[in-house]
Amino acid sequence: MLSFAMRARSLLLIMPFFAIVWVLTGCGGDNNDTGKRAQIRLLNVSPGYESLDVYVNDGDATNDTTVLTGVAYETASAYASLDADTYSVKFKRNGVSGTLATLSSDNLSGDSHALYVAYGSNSRFRVTKIGEDVDDADSQKTKLNVLNTSEAGALDVYFTEDSVALDDAAASVTSLASGSLSSQVTLDSGTYRLRVTGASDKSDVRLDVSGITLNSKQVVSLILTATQGGVLVNAMLVPQQGELSKKPNTRARVRGAVGINGGTSVTASIGGVGLLTSAAVGVISTKYVQVTAGNAAVNLRIDGNPVTVADQTLTAGGDYTFLMWSDASGTRTTLINDDNRLPVTSGKAKIRLLNGISGLGVPTTLAVDFSPLAEGIELGAASGYTEIDGGSDDYQIDVSNSSTAASLYSKSSVSLQEASVYTMFMWGGGTAAVSGTLRKDR
Repeated sequence: MLSFAMRARSLLLIMPFFAIVWVLTGCGGDNNDTGKRAQIRLLNVSPGYESLDVYVNDGDATNDTTVLTGVAYETASAYASLDADTYSVKFKRNGVSGTLATLSSDNLSGDSHALYVAYGSNSRFRVTKIGEDVDDADSQKTKLNVLNTSEAGALDVYFTEDSVALDDAAASVTSLASGSLSSQVTLDSGTYRLRVTGASDKSDVRLDVSGITLNSKQVVSLILTATQGGVLVNAMLVPQQGELSKKPNTRARVRGAVGINGGTSVTASIGGVGLLTSAAVGVISTKYVQVTAGNAAVNLRIDGNPVTVADQTLTAGGDYTFLMWSDASGTRTTLINDDNRLPVTSGKAKIRLLNGISGLGVPTTLAVDFSPLAEGIELGAASGYTEIDGGSDDYQIDVSNSSTAASLYSKSSVSLQEASVYTMFMWGGGTAAVSGTLRKDR
């Protein structure tokens, strides 16, 4: 039988071993034991922020802890594993200390999964959290929610067979505003054609893609994302705890504008889709048409005579104005990018100047209420957009020669609605009077 002294000595020898085990397991737990930890990941669909980092702080730490780094645009990160706790979750541009957004008091429980979706163009950054631990759908059913991260306004979402006309279809989700997450809906599992339209307008199709597969017992999020032009949308499918699947738009929107000097009838098409038919100088299309993106052939006739124009490259999701103008070398064209995203600031309108005054060929200046908004805009070009207070019906718009300050056009009592986008299209000159058309683009 061991003496008391020998037993005491043995106890002292094994105590350091137990102390080390306690240190390893008592402070934060085993990182491989995901059953006791929270799992978070990030989906970056923010066109304004190409690479993002995620930091957390549990309130006790003096500094934020980096948990995800360099999450690129249109990608989803792997999961980061955290102790169950309540955190401030911070989202930053990759490698930049400034914080874009913070989710305060975000409770991450053990054995949980969450998807953070970051979205928005510059100055519009937002984050929505989607839980990824929803009970499976029933057999031959799929649970679905929709997050509208686009800047395209309120949208309706349809899942149909390929051959079904929208007039005969009912929307699965209706009037989903930008930045909103829908309630969960349950659909029969299967393969669908997905169409997204403007709210309550089946003729206003923003996305049309087939081959959308919803699996039995699946829980999935449909993320509607922004495009370059701001009106069409892309889509992504993210099964909970699953891999991202992209469903991009394949279309662009184009309209025509005629600023040529001479000629009385212009007919134009692009990518086989008509833009204008027998249009006079000064016409700018009232609506955009949708064209398959990529290399698009142009067919242009002036007074019935064909004009050779190079093919144009259209980016999927883009909005464009195809401006026809002329100078001493003859008929010219410019494919101009249109930014039809709504104004960043509530209560504002956006306006720009489009110079098609071929008969003069001078740079132009746009002023609203005698304040210059765009200066030195050359023939065949457009200015950037400027945000001004919307809602007024008493604006004064003036366009002048940037070189001489001579007045070219003036219009009073102009109404500019808030949350709208406008183009001031100028044309004429030479033997014709200079004139302008204020077009509401959105």
